[in-house]
Amino acid sequence: MSDIDAMPPMPTERSVVRQLAQLDRTESSLLLASGMAAVACTMVSLLRPGDHLLTSRWLRPETRRFFEHELPSLGVQVSFVDPTETRGWRRSLTRTTRLVYLESPVDPSTRIVDMRPVRTLAQELGLAVVVDATLASPINFRPVEHGADVVLHSASAFLDGHGNGFAGVVCGSDAVIDEVRTKMQSWGAEPHPAAEEHLARGLKTLAVRVGKQNTTAMVVAEWVAAFATRNGAVVSVQYPGLASHPDHAVAAECFSGYGGLMSITLRDGDAAVAELLGRLQQFRVRDAERASRLGGVESVASALSDGSIRLNVGLDDASTLIGDLTQALE
Repeated sequence: MSDIDAMPPMPTERSVVRQLAQLDRTESSLLLASGMAAVACTMVSLLRPGDHLLTSRWLRPETRRFFEHELPSLGVQVSFVDPTETRGWRRSLTRTTRLVYLESPVDPSTRIVDMRPVRTLAQELGLAVVVDATLASPINFRPVEHGADVVLHSASAFLDGHGNGFAGVVCGSDAVIDEVRTKMQSWGAEPHPAAEEHLARGLKTLAVRVGKQNTTAMVVAEWVAAFATRNGAVVSVQYPGLASHPDHAVAAECFSGYGGLMSITLRDGDAAVAELLGRLQQFRVRDAERASRLGGVESVASALSDGSIRLNVGLDDASTLIGDLTQALE
């Protein structure tokens, strides 16, 4: 071991990883350079050539590309399961299945994956379960309490909350974190020191921020749903807190709050989306790439590819955001 390897973490990092482990109810945690670095280093730590990965089809594009192209090149087989088919998990098992992976909530659909069949299967067969819970934050959802072994976050979202830097987080047992740390060091995926400072500042206000976003987003989503009943310009609003959401029952059972993200589908498609975005004044309009760092204090609107817009509710008052949507829609 070199002198550098033997050096203890900086005080800020010690504080941050201790807080993150406490929030997610795990033994330990680790900061990495990005959310994707957290995914990659975790996967290659837990899987070996010849192993089989069982994963939800509902994945962010970067993760899906890694699973489709990089893992097979390392000798890992991957099967994608429709999580709405609860028996699909068992049907996709092989003799070499070692791990189940899922994201919940899912960006941008806001779908929630029911972990109950996954938990049953994992306990029965001794499989590891990894959950990316970035869009919930540990304030709203702690996957370990529902059968997960490892929890991942892209820390530039809700955990940081201010869009100041990139970082990824892995929370799990001491043994898993030691394995992931080794891969992180081998691949040069250590976080920038400033990311630790930004994250330490963000964690101080995490509970307050997320609580405010939960409350405001619920009010805004209810208003949009009511608007849709009297104005055909809005087809639907997808927000887990609404009874109309396909996964509302699962979210109500497993989540402490429903988060700050929702999507709104417009009758007239992409043209209507472009017009609406052009009229918004309180929501900051971002393109898809710039809007990828969700969960911050700013309220942000961005276009999706299916005639929908994605709203990230920040710390603005609900009346302010509803007023902005009113003038833009009507």
